[in-house]
Amino acid sequence: MYRAFGVVDWILVVAILLVGAVVLIPYTISDKQDKSIQKCVKNLREIDKAMRLWQLDKGKPLESSVTFSEIAFYLADGVSTNCPSGGQYVVTGLTNPPACTIPGHLLANEGED
Repeated sequence: MYRAFGVVDWILVVAILLVGAVVLIPYTISDKQDKSIQKCVKNLREIDKAMRLWQLDKGKPLESSVTFSEIAFYLADGVSTNCPSGGQYVVTGLTNPPACTIPGHLLANEGED
């Protein structure tokens, strides 16, 4: 009448579970990376805003160089000076947007697609 699971049945169940895990794991890792990049880009935007506020407040020309210590006052609360993925933010001058040392973490120009 009824028979218990055989070895082949158990191997089939384990294989199905492994395939499911192999398919789902990259999505969870990718989601965490996407959120990290989004947080990094948000911080870069805030740093860029602080640079522009500093420029306007101090009456500096566009060619001026700027440092983190000069714009720290203009950063919004909660903006980190380090990337959530472990990179460092680099601020050099007003003509250069702030950058992250991790490849792929970029502040795109607003007009770009």
